[in-house]
Amino acid sequence: MTTRVAIFDLGMVLASPTGLYEGLSELLGTNPDAVQHGFWGAHRHAYDEGGTDLAFWQAALPLIPGAHVADLEATLPRLVDADTNGWRAIRPGARAILTELQGREVPTYVLSNAPAHFAESSATFDWRHLVTRFFFSGLLGVAKPDPGIYAAVEDALRLTGDELWFIDDKQMNVDAAHARGWHAHLWTDDIDTRAWLVGEGFLD
Repeated sequence: MTTRVAIFDLGMVLASPTGLYEGLSELLGTNPDAVQHGFWGAHRHAYDEGGTDLAFWQAALPLIPGAHVADLEATLPRLVDADTNGWRAIRPGARAILTELQGREVPTYVLSNAPAHFAESSATFDWRHLVTRFFFSGLLGVAKPDPGIYAAVEDALRLTGDELWFIDDKQMNVDAAHARGWHAHLWTDDIDTRAWLVGEGFLD
């Protein structure tokens, strides 16, 4: 029997940011819109590939309008915590999907671009029991859409692309998965995600 596994991105696909920009704006002395404007700049990719917390924030601060930190190294632990806490909780709809998959005994994984500090906190997620294994770019040293991260998952699971079903909210990540032969779907919302999984035979 062919193995079939489900793989989810985390940010937006399972978790929407909860108080992320508000928490960071308080620490940076600016407003949430300004934080969101600069937070996802070009330096985030290097952070997701294993860059240090300090290097990221040193590069990101000039991109955030109005941001000011008197002592970055002293403030850094709180910035890291705010970033981590903003993504820890998954939506009720996403939790329901993971619970259904677990009930059907479907091996379920998370493949996410995320810094090392976030990856290291995954053991404390209150939904950890719903996921067979996490794959985080910050620990792998390579981030989506680089083909290397998809290859790392294939090697770790000893599976080929036709055994992997993947959901991500970025078209370039979906395209990269398709290029390796994965079954991949562009996320829009929880209802659409569940409908795709039903259509693919994972859920009823």
